[in-house]
Amino acid sequence: MGLSLLTPNGDIKPFNTFLNDVKAINDRYNHNYLRAEYQQAIAASQMAVRWHEFEKDGDRYDLQYRTANDSRVREEHAILHNTTLPASDPFWDSFLPPNGWGCRCTTVQVRKGKYPTSDPELAMKRGQNCTDGAKRKIFRFNPGKAMRLYPEQHPYFPKGCGSCPRKLNLAFDPKRQICIACAELSRLKRIIVNRLKYNRLKKDKNYRDVEFDEMTGGVKATHKGHSVQDADNTETFFGNMKPADLECECQNLLFKWGHTAVLRDEFANKRLGNTPPSLDIEIDGKIMDIRSITQGGLFGNALMAKNRQLANVKKKTGIISDSVCLHFHDPNMFSEEKLLHDAEWFKQTIQNVGSTQRIKHIYVVINGASELKIYDI
Repeated sequence: MGLSLLTPNGDIKPFNTFLNDVKAINDRYNHNYLRAEYQQAIAASQMAVRWHEFEKDGDRYDLQYRTANDSRVREEHAILHNTTLPASDPFWDSFLPPNGWGCRCTTVQVRKGKYPTSDPELAMKRGQNCTDGAKRKIFRFNPGKAMRLYPEQHPYFPKGCGSCPRKLNLAFDPKRQICIACAELSRLKRIIVNRLKYNRLKKDKNYRDVEFDEMTGGVKATHKGHSVQDADNTETFFGNMKPADLECECQNLLFKWGHTAVLRDEFANKRLGNTPPSLDIEIDGKIMDIRSITQGGLFGNALMAKNRQLANVKKKTGIISDSVCLHFHDPNMFSEEKLLHDAEWFKQTIQNVGSTQRIKHIYVVINGASELKIYDI
């Protein structure tokens, strides 16, 4: 079933729609269990998103536990109602809702001093009582910190290969070394984290063309100080593609594959009187420069040139990077064997000249591929 709860548009499927999708795969699945797991997945993912918003404010606000406050609330949950503690209190590591199957509790931020702070020791005891028993202890985790819909102790994650439930005999991709359940959980984690990045960029007036892919979690944006146009007399490649076109193609491929690809301010250092340009892209939080491969030859030469650029940028601006992105518009120009050979030559050369700067990670973006390749050298 892939644990997929989303429509192609990124909306949460209504339960009956999800149920029908499951029936098409396994019509004997216990419907009550499925509903409980459906509710848990939605509640945990929503609390995970909320937790990351809480973390940005630290202890500027208190957090308050709230139940649905109606006749259906379980007694052991009701006793936690209005528990008020700082976000840094260990209570939230174990008892951020949901705290049981069908739990409707939530946690909200409240202004400091508006509510009396709860006794931390008493709150912990009440939380332990709320989740006491073998079948309820599995809920003692924080979905936002663990980045999981279900805790590690859940039967979904039997021992064998860490969090990867290969013992369930799910389809396993030997090339990616991941099973479909782990792939789907990884995708959901990425969507939660990248949505926060998207929300921040969308509000920042310095960025334009900000987009978010609901299905893959991809985020792309371009700083207003980044040029996406070249002069008319700029050299072209592959027919009529200019360097800026190749750069945008690289960004769009990363976005399509579910990564964050932010084209950075190219002129910030020039405005400060420095000569080197800024590194032109941030991929999944790592700053680096793109080198589009436009002709055959030694990859080692490209690595040496980028290494000198990184050293210059570090010296003049203080920006530190140990990564480079190689972009292949023509996939026939890429050879993994050749890349690894030239990377080894590059390492030996840098070592011989005693350079303190060295590229350690090569990000490879290949037009027509299905995912980003990262080589640690």
